[in-house]
Amino acid sequence: MLITDLSYLENVSENESILGGDSLLGITSYASAEGDVTYTLATANTNLKTVGNGKVTIGKGNGTALAIGSDPYAEVSYDAQGFDKVIAKGNSGAGENYAFDSVRVIAISTPARKK
Repeated sequence: MLITDLSYLENVSENESILGGDSLLGITSYASAEGDVTYTLATANTNLKTVGNGKVTIGKGNGTALAIGSDPYAEVSYDAQGFDKVIAKGNSGAGENYAFDSVRVIAISTPARKK
C-alpha cells in the first residue's frame, strides 16, 4: 500500500511521568517536520524503583526526538522533583533537513538523615 499524503501525521509527541513517594520524574519528547517526504519519531520512558527496604529511590528515564523533512524540529525535556541528586546527559543536532535531541536522566533520592 502506498500512501502519498501523510500531512496529518507529521507532529509526534510523547509524555511519560512517574510518581513515587515525594519524587517525580517526567520526560517529554516532541518532533515535527513538513514537506512531501517526512519522518518523525518521539519516544519517552521512565522507571522509578525503591531499593534497600525503601531507603533509596532511583529514577531513570530517557527520551528521543527525531525529525526529517522541511522545517524540522525536535525537543526532549525532563522534570525531576524531590530527588537529592539528578544527573542528565543530552545530545542534539540539526541541519537543513533534520533535527534530533536526546536526554538520559538518572535521579537518586535518599532518606533524610537524623540529627
